[in-house]
Amino acid sequence: MHRTLSLLSTVFLVAGAVAQYTDVRVGLFQETPAHQIMVMGDGGPLSIWVDGKQAAQLAATDGLVLKITESGIQARSLLLDFSARKTITFRSPSGRGFRLRNMAPKTAERTYPGSLEVGRAGSTFRLVATVPLEEYVAGVVQAEAGKDHWMEYYKLQAVSCRTYALANKRRHAAEGFELCDATHCQVFQGRNRQDSIRQAVALTRDLVVVDSDIRLIHATFHSNCGGETVNAEDVWSKSEPYLVSTLDTFCLHEPHAAWEKSVPRAKWLAYLRKEYGVNTDDSNVVASVTEYAPECRDLFLANISPRVSLTRLRNDFHLRSAYFSVMPQGDMVVLSGRGFGHGVGLCQEGAMHMARKGYSYTDILHHYFTNVHLVKLQNLDFFRDDGM
Repeated sequence: MHRTLSLLSTVFLVAGAVAQYTDVRVGLFQETPAHQIMVMGDGGPLSIWVDGKQAAQLAATDGLVLKITESGIQARSLLLDFSARKTITFRSPSGRGFRLRNMAPKTAERTYPGSLEVGRAGSTFRLVATVPLEEYVAGVVQAEAGKDHWMEYYKLQAVSCRTYALANKRRHAAEGFELCDATHCQVFQGRNRQDSIRQAVALTRDLVVVDSDIRLIHATFHSNCGGETVNAEDVWSKSEPYLVSTLDTFCLHEPHAAWEKSVPRAKWLAYLRKEYGVNTDDSNVVASVTEYAPECRDLFLANISPRVSLTRLRNDFHLRSAYFSVMPQGDMVVLSGRGFGHGVGLCQEGAMHMARKGYSYTDILHHYFTNVHLVKLQNLDFFRDDGM
């Protein structure tokens, strides 16, 4: 009897642990706020709930146009005409999901798994999709990784995107959802259509990456590190034991490995004087900031005083990375850079190269993240309780 109760308790605990990771609430159209939308079923009808009460059904062949009014939300289609004071929720009885089009401003139609809640945020809509976690992961991998990659790279991205989502589920709690669909969180443009991505997500189902304290890691990534990744604290001021600098030869011949930009010499020096108080009347200082060739990643330009942040230079001059040299060329200075992005964590082009070379996704993961482990979601609480 005691053994039976113990076994049942374990089952319920595991079920509870899994349940908390079942769905993700995603704020849609975060970069293009919607003033008028059209909602349609994805090959099936949608049940409609108005202010919390089931009210109607949208036929599979019908499209419902929603507008914001002074009193709430107005909804009309060929067959329906109603209004809501606060929210309209669409659910798919068949589980096929819904289609959504931004009418003002106009954007391409997108198809989403899960359900949709429509509310107001001032003069625009607040759109929140409740999406099954694994389908969300597949959609993010499609948007972030793109087409025609090796299976091991897609598996790596699936594990990374799943981990990132669950580690950041509180980012938009004050706004009524968990993650947004833009680069602030992870790009999510709807249902995945690629079989290879669907397979990669299935093969890594429920797998996440944790650090030595069994905490979900911040699985950050960037396009190309230029041959050397960066410590987290060098970019974001907070250190993480798994986000440490590592040499990376795999990305050196990839499309975003190198870049170049020319800046007028007078503009370069004027900026340094105005923003940092650099003494541009000192010929030695001028020589240092116009002829600078670091042997490895630096944090500050030419290590002069006052210190000039390379990260801020990158932002102010809209550079691809903060890893670059400076050389004079007539009345210009030429910035010759390496890499694309912040340089912390996973180098995407390096990872793609490793996948093409036959490395497994776990090998790639451990190349870019230090002392991390792959764990099933169901086992997270077990390992934490065990003191690991």
